Amino acid sequence: MNKIKIAVLLSISCLLAAGCASTQQTKHTNRRFREASSANVVLQFSSWEYTFLLRPRYHDNGFLLQVPREKIALVLDRMNLSKRELAVVVVGWNHGPEELDRLVSDWKTILGGCGFQRVVVLKSTGTPELNGSLIIEDSNLSGGYAPKVTRL
Repeated sequence: MNKIKIAVLLSISCLLAAGCASTQQTKHTNRRFREASSANVVLQFSSWEYTFLLRPRYHDNGFLLQVPREKIALVLDRMNLSKRELAVVVVGWNHGPEELDRLVSDWKTILGGCGFQRVVVLKSTGTPELNGSLIIEDSNLSGGYAPKVTRL
């Protein structure tokens, strides 16, 4: 009787161990961001209505101001950024793969049009810390986009 119990428990243990194992690799495996100090611009994206410029801080009386999609270039020009090398966009975990692909493409177009040479899109960690965040996309845009001039 004990041998049967041991055999059943061993079988269940093997099934559990095999069920938890995964051989599928994701495209984001071990790609972590480590260049927070080099970012010229950091945007927090929740939706196109709720995007905030965290670096440099775009605020009024200590409160972050929303940056509408159509005014991103204008806001960046008002901030007098002399360097437009690296832009980082932090997105939440609530976006599906197809939506995420569209967001990445849109951000590359928008920020490339603002003259940024490189755009990195990160998954939010839920903390203000950028280093260690999962990289969704790291795009070198130099030569791919021409800076867009906006008039104030």
